[in-house]
Amino acid sequence: MVTSVTFDSNIWEFIVDEKKRNDSDPVYTKLYDLIKSGVIEPYFFEGLATMETIKKIDRKEYYANYKPKFSMLINGEEILLYNGSEAPILSEYLSELIPQALKLGFRFTRLPRIGAPKLDIAKKYLAPDKKYNMGERHDRSFKCAKYIEEINGGKQVLMNKLGISSGGLAQQTKNNDSITSKKYANFVAEWVDGDALAANYGYGINYFCTCDKGNSAGKSSILYPANLHKLKQEFPINIISPEELVQTLLKK
Repeated sequence: MVTSVTFDSNIWEFIVDEKKRNDSDPVYTKLYDLIKSGVIEPYFFEGLATMETIKKIDRKEYYANYKPKFSMLINGEEILLYNGSEAPILSEYLSELIPQALKLGFRFTRLPRIGAPKLDIAKKYLAPDKKYNMGERHDRSFKCAKYIEEINGGKQVLMNKLGISSGGLAQQTKNNDSITSKKYANFVAEWVDGDALAANYGYGINYFCTCDKGNSAGKSSILYPANLHKLKQEFPINIISPEELVQTLLKK
């Protein structure tokens, strides 16, 4: 039986990067072998290659100047008016590692927020809609994302710090001098975590594998134990550590 797993950024790199894999805990070699043998069907979230690829020191400036794509339909035909900002350029490291991950079998999950940066990814590298059709998947994903924001996690962490309820992200970022670039980068990381979990739920993937327990971000993190407890009561997301995942699969 194949088990689908979304791997967090702090996991998938250690599985795919041969040097990291060999120099770290043997659990990553075991996960690599389970993927190679077809026991695990691996996924990762698109945000790692868009939002998280921006250097931390540059994230605030990027969002302050971000312009979303704008288009309109006339008689059913799309008339593009403005392309908006380009997706962030992949870091040299990710440019080398992501193709290796795709070759290993990883596929991108995504949560298509209006105006958010996204990659032009070939369909064969996108997570397929196996359990739910696209519409159902979107509904599930955004329902989960909305709940995460209702408990002040995910994107809402940044919105709260900027003092806005909806919209105006670029303008408020540009006008806000109280949030340092370092703190802003951390808030963006919380946004990615929330969307990654929501996408995992939307696709109906079996597990979300992470080492992150929200310790660095504290109570604002969706991965903080108390917040995860609330989330799991509403949405059955199986969050698991690498060690727990290996132990679970080896018992089957």
